[in-house]
Amino acid sequence: MSDFHDQVVVITGATSGIGRATARAFTAAGARVLGAGRHQGRLAELAREVDLALTVDVTEPRDVELLRTVAMDRYGRVDVLVNNAGAGLFERWDATSPDQLRALLEVNLVGAQRVAQALVPGMVERGSGHLVQVASIAGKRGFERQTAYCATKHALIGWSEALRQELHGSGVKVHVICPPAVDTPFFATAGWPEIATQHRRWRPMSAEAVAAAILDAIRKDQREVILSPRAKALHLASRLTPQALDRARERWAKPKS
Repeated sequence: MSDFHDQVVVITGATSGIGRATARAFTAAGARVLGAGRHQGRLAELAREVDLALTVDVTEPRDVELLRTVAMDRYGRVDVLVNNAGAGLFERWDATSPDQLRALLEVNLVGAQRVAQALVPGMVERGSGHLVQVASIAGKRGFERQTAYCATKHALIGWSEALRQELHGSGVKVHVICPPAVDTPFFATAGWPEIATQHRRWRPMSAEAVAAAILDAIRKDQREVILSPRAKALHLASRLTPQALDRARERWAKPKS
């Protein structure tokens, strides 16, 4: 399928996991992909699969300005921005320092805002474009050992919902994607490599499935997508019967004996 033929797609956090899978999916759909990330070795690999790979740290204003300049000089426009760069922290609330929370916010919220402010105004000027915010089911429901991470994803979703209202009538669409646990290095790098052995019902989604959902969200003009039946049920139960869900999660979370 080449329904994104010749469209310019910028993806942050594109060197692994969801970002890498999304870069491949857009490329297969005919898009010209600018993949941005921090990992130099993986950027070299990414460069062989996309139109352009660029070193970008979303917490660095100069990097983001360079991203904007390169995108405009090379393509003259950006049709789709996928704000995927993110970081995690799996730690108890009382062991999470304010500095750790600030660092996480700087990537997951402020970084997303910084990139959007660099690229979305050009979409507004042209009267069309798509901003995809890769959030999480953790932005809809709190989870143990994830107070800081959940806070940042809740904030990202709230910011995106408010931004959607401000962009109403501009031709720019905002899509929020909320995946459950995904089979990527995320948990290991965020401090919870043993999650699979500690949680009996852990069934991660593939990064490719998330990437497919991102493209579908644009095709179908979906404002918010909660992925996987289990995540949808979790979200619904969290809204309707939160106390019963808490009790059930306590049972599910017991490690294998």
